[in-house]
Amino acid sequence: MTRNVKLIAIVLLTAALIIVSLFVTESASEDDVTAIAEHMHGHLDRVIAMKAAVISGNLGGVYAPANWLAEHPEPRGLSRSWKPFADGMRLHARRAAEAQDLYSAAVAVGEIGRYCGECHIESGFAVSFGYAKPPPDDLQNTLTQMQRHLWASDRLWAGLIGPSDAAWDSGASMLAGVNLSVSDITDDESMAPLVNNIVQKLRAVGDEGGQTMSAERRAGLYGEFLSQCANCHSLTGGGPGA
Repeated sequence: MTRNVKLIAIVLLTAALIIVSLFVTESASEDDVTAIAEHMHGHLDRVIAMKAAVISGNLGGVYAPANWLAEHPEPRGLSRSWKPFADGMRLHARRAAEAQDLYSAAVAVGEIGRYCGECHIESGFAVSFGYAKPPPDDLQNTLTQMQRHLWASDRLWAGLIGPSDAAWDSGASMLAGVNLSVSDITDDESMAPLVNNIVQKLRAVGDEGGQTMSAERRAGLYGEFLSQCANCHSLTGGGPGA
């Protein structure tokens, strides 16, 4: 594990401790609070695993983390104010665990992210994520453009679960400006219309994303974004791990 990864893990666990402290019962012990914070970090690990599986076009990879989120027992010491957020997360985790297609799984991931963000708002503690420098916009090669997609994905996600308008807006702006042509992705003429449709839908997500303030709509747009990534990777054989 690198120093940066360790630092991020420490920051996330500290954030979880602060958030959890606002949702525990008065009778909860210090050990209970620590266990709950680690448990919340487990939530994040599973939803990130679900997100990665969808992007890769691997529907089967969604099921195990989704089932864990839907079925795992809650640790002791949580107050009733936690329940609406936990119930919302579990509802959409079940939908992901039962999804028969990547679109349904992607929509569920977006909704889980929204409930994370709403929980953070209720607790009065927005989670802030560090992020890499944006890929250069003066390079028009395919690798750089795909890196811009990835950077946009990370910022949209941070914007949704933080929540953070600044992170969301920067991701949407980047996504809307990605300059990919069909010939950059495939030389198979039979695939060209399908790939072009995906590229245009991704740009449309960026365009609309930059104009919406609704958490519900942002969750829907993020789900649409993930599903289009999955469609493209499944169609072309590209994406993470290709």
